Amino acid sequence: MVTDNDRMQMARELAAQAWCKEKTKDKTMDTDLAESFAEILVKEMYDPHLGCATTEELLNEIKARVDLKYKTIDS
Repeated sequence: MVTDNDRMQMARELAAQAWCKEKTKDKTMDTDLAESFAEILVKEMYDPHLGCATTEELLNEIKARVDLKYKTIDS
């Protein structure tokens, strides 16, 4: 199971890539800024984004979750 720590680690790695691009590779990494980017990435990657979903999208999401063979939380 993926933990919150795993998610943050992956997000940190993604955020750090901003300092590896051609235009930014000579800039000194700001670790506080990178950590803030990572927190934003985790929220965007793992929060459900159904607030603006159509009825069809909501129903498709429900159908997909009903068919899950595994559980990510205890029920």
